[in-house]
Amino acid sequence: MIWWLKTRLVHTVLACGVAAFGLLTFLFQDGTVVLPAISVTAGNTVLLAGFTPLLVVGALVQSLDSRLTTAEVTGTRPVAWLDTGLVVVTMITVAALTAVGGFLLDSPAVVAAGRNSLFLTGLALCARGWTGRSSIVFPTAWIFLVVLVGHRTADDFFPWAVTGLALGSSTAAVAAGASLLLGISLNHHMTTRQGSRP
Repeated sequence: MIWWLKTRLVHTVLACGVAAFGLLTFLFQDGTVVLPAISVTAGNTVLLAGFTPLLVVGALVQSLDSRLTTAEVTGTRPVAWLDTGLVVVTMITVAALTAVGGFLLDSPAVVAAGRNSLFLTGLALCARGWTGRSSIVFPTAWIFLVVLVGHRTADDFFPWAVTGLALGSSTAAVAAGASLLLGISLNHHMTTRQGSRP
């Protein structure tokens, strides 16, 4: 277990990524910035906390891709299950951190950052089996796609723009849960296949 934690850089990269995410999300809270957009001509106001989930996703992808391939292929330890557990524990930590922080700071944007972390992590995990570390490109591209063409009006997002939707949106909640579950399933399946190769 110790070798696996060290190999996955849990105590360094992943812990620092989650800590940086929490710190910046709490710091930005409901702070906004106006960015250029294609779908609206003016008033494209974007939450700064909308970008912080990339810290968690990037750290998690880096952690999962830090491997000792030979030892993991020939070993008897359940590496795929350990990796799946790592993803689940990380997402529970992020959700709890943002739920408590959002309540204490009275900031819906903080809680929404946690929800968006679940969605974007699922997106990265869906692509990770084929693209490896490059899977971080997908959640990053998603965020900028929402910024550029996700607004229906200055204050309203299209239903597909999950990361821009308000905290109370059932569409965003369902999409976040579905994305994470699908991503975890695909990642577990791909890790199991890699581990079974001779």
